[in-house]
Amino acid sequence: MRLKKPKEKEPPKLVMEPMVDCVFLLLIFFMVANILKPTLPFSVELPDSKSREEYVRKKFNVYINANGQMSVDDQAMRDYDALEDYLLPRVNEIETLMIHADKNTKHGDVIDAMERAKHVMIDNIAFVLSDEEIE
Repeated sequence: MRLKKPKEKEPPKLVMEPMVDCVFLLLIFFMVANILKPTLPFSVELPDSKSREEYVRKKFNVYINANGQMSVDDQAMRDYDALEDYLLPRVNEIETLMIHADKNTKHGDVIDAMERAKHVMIDNIAFVLSDEEIE
């Protein structure tokens, strides 16, 4: 009796077509389900602070008006580079940098001022609220 030699087993084939279909379906699902930065139909007014820390009035107060103009105490700054150049040699004198921003100031202007202060290694930054009484 003659025995047949077993054939060599072929390695299993990986079928990619169903996987590609699943990836495309997931891609389409996430594209449809994603919401890209909706524009708000209303304005957001941030609440007042219920707690605050009192700081002694010191030098190095940054004032930013609604138009984005800045000054440090009575020294006007033409841009953020000038602010950074002004703060850099005085960094050892500054314990806390106080930021007085108009309520209509763009958020980006305040963040840019903070980033420049952080860039020159000023770690203590405080925001000044209105002088209204907190109840």
